[in-house]
Amino acid sequence: MSRESEDLVFRDCRLPEDPSPDDLRAAAADYEAVCLANIRAVVERFERHGGGYPFVDTKLDLRTGRDHPAGDLVRGRETIYGWIQGRGLEAVAGHALWAEADPRPQLQELAPRLRAMAAAVLDSVRRLRARNEGHLFFFMSPDGAPFALGPGGRREPVEITAATPSGFSDLFGAKGLFAGARLLGDAAAEAEAVEWMGRVSADIWSRRFASDQQPLDPTNPIETLPGRHGHGPYMIQLGAAALGTRAGLPGAAEDGIGMVRHVLGNHANLEGHPGFEDGDFWEFVDDEGQPLLDEGRILSDPGHALEFVGLAFKLLGEAGSRPEAAGLTVPLFRVMERVFGYGFQPGPGGICKAYDLVARRPIHTDMPWWSLPETIRTAALAWRALEEDGARRRCLRIWAACHNAFFEHFLRPEVHLMAVQMRADDGSVSPAIPATADADPGYHTGLSLLDVVEAVRTAP
Repeated sequence: MSRESEDLVFRDCRLPEDPSPDDLRAAAADYEAVCLANIRAVVERFERHGGGYPFVDTKLDLRTGRDHPAGDLVRGRETIYGWIQGRGLEAVAGHALWAEADPRPQLQELAPRLRAMAAAVLDSVRRLRARNEGHLFFFMSPDGAPFALGPGGRREPVEITAATPSGFSDLFGAKGLFAGARLLGDAAAEAEAVEWMGRVSADIWSRRFASDQQPLDPTNPIETLPGRHGHGPYMIQLGAAALGTRAGLPGAAEDGIGMVRHVLGNHANLEGHPGFEDGDFWEFVDDEGQPLLDEGRILSDPGHALEFVGLAFKLLGEAGSRPEAAGLTVPLFRVMERVFGYGFQPGPGGICKAYDLVARRPIHTDMPWWSLPETIRTAALAWRALEEDGARRRCLRIWAACHNAFFEHFLRPEVHLMAVQMRADDGSVSPAIPATADADPGYHTGLSLLDVVEAVRTAP
């Protein structure tokens, strides 16, 4: 059967514990159907506004498929999430490259529409950044005014200057701008993105980086505090390093590999750290680089740890056989296997949000959707990178468990094959907002699964 005649129909396949190559190919076909449905909904929502709202708009209730009220200060269109515009631009660009390279009619029809959307969102990101001294912010009005939510849900202006440290909106925005500029061949925008990514990286290395995330879930500690240093900026910047490495950007691979080594050396137990099990991974360190003990707990965020391993494997795949990358695959696998072992909850089917490495139990049992496709990517890229047969089989078992949980408990075929954002450990859909109220624009789900499709297609 020719590639042009293959369909893009979701068949809801499930994987056995030890999947065969045919099983993996069936799963990959479903991943493509998910990616197509997700990104088609994103571009259709963009086109619906007829150019009057040049942003990524995923402001819909994933339980019902209905739009959130336009005037809702957290969920409505009068609030722009800097995170979503950066993530969305990267996702649209990534899906456009996939569509342009694929001969199937559904994708060929979608490709120019994605390109047009990328051009509009790229311009919006540049405009918002120019308004804010080279920064984006978590909450912004459509004209670019940054704000926080004060008492009673009122908007309170946030002052941003050229001296403001980089935050996550800058991190997502810079790599999104780079991906969009590369897609469109926009040399000026690419140069702006390269400078922006470099500034973000410098702020991460110097510990100037400060999270701009605003609290929407009281159980999720997100504020920047003195003496508490997370691996999150290093982890997400690996995505920028991978994009730069694929594009041949000088220094991108070396910077990213340095970040992988930094995180493994400071946040993972790979050398017999007293009181921990091999491969344990903690979210925060103190000023001395030791695991942060907070009220008798040492926090691990399993989803973040597994996402880190996946992005590290993605970067290593782009970097090739550079000597500075030697010896990293097995330690990354050890972290993946340990963290999956304590983070995955087979009963309710998901990965818990937080785990205490002292008491050895989950302390935040809500399960976000994004950690499952991210871990599917992690397991697939580890399976490709490792050589030992037993380790590769264990990767496939992790992949199968996450695949089945994601398909059974999170995906909504009736809502563009998108996934509900959060589930509680009793199996119900949780009203908690994992980070943004906007739905995933094809970033965690789509870009992760497209990497898996490529891994399956190019498997020996």
